[in-house]
Amino acid sequence: MGSMYTAVLFLGLQNAASVQPVVNVERTVFYREQAAGMYSTMPYAFAQVFIEMPYVLVQAVVYGLVVYAMIGFEWTAAKFFWYLFVMYGSFLTFTFYGMMAVAMTPNHHIASVVSSSFYGIWNLFSGFLIPRPSRPVW
Repeated sequence: MGSMYTAVLFLGLQNAASVQPVVNVERTVFYREQAAGMYSTMPYAFAQVFIEMPYVLVQAVVYGLVVYAMIGFEWTAAKFFWYLFVMYGSFLTFTFYGMMAVAMTPNHHIASVVSSSFYGIWNLFSGFLIPRPSRPVW
């Protein structure tokens, strides 16, 4: 469990951090083009989301193959594809969080500071660092 948690967390944080400067530069271009009447907000947002999906899928498949083999999980198709599905969803979540952090702050420097504080909170309350017997039954 620890290796799977760390593998997802490591690359997820890298995704969120690496997308922030790119979105910051694109935001400047978007403001200029929107003022000229060329872009609308919703199609631009959907385009940003959809352009990340194939890239993150390739990343999840390549990284998932390596990590799945290194951890030594059972090689059944159902388990492997569930693992890829979870990794893909996690990586997309981190990537979209990085985009959202830049969109809500004035620049990517402030977004990285805000993001790092949320990463610590997510890590504390993710449920992995608390032993199973200490968790209350809901």
